[in-house]
Amino acid sequence: MNIGDKVYLKAVGNMAVKYKDQLLIKESKITKVGRKYFEVDGVKFKMENKEQETGGYTADWKLYFSKQEILDEQEFQKLERDIRSKFNAFGKLDLTLDQLKRINEIINE
Repeated sequence: MNIGDKVYLKAVGNMAVKYKDQLLIKESKITKVGRKYFEVDGVKFKMENKEQETGGYTADWKLYFSKQEILDEQEFQKLERDIRSKFNAFGKLDLTLDQLKRINEIINE
């Protein structure tokens, strides 16, 4: 990670509730880089796992390095919901996006 690298922030937690009518995604750049943390628009993220440093509170932002990562995550969640509704299943599925797409094609034929 370097200063000036482009990143994308997606609203989560309380920030997502505040903007519930719309998906809030901000394109931004890394402004500071340290040993343990880096900053984007004044928001600190941990270097080790890219999670927001919250000081014990709920995170407001989730960091991504491309907009496609966000779109893939949304598609995954939608397919997961659709498949669960077909099978009335709960819990986390241990499947990839491609596997979910193929399952979705099969069950919707």
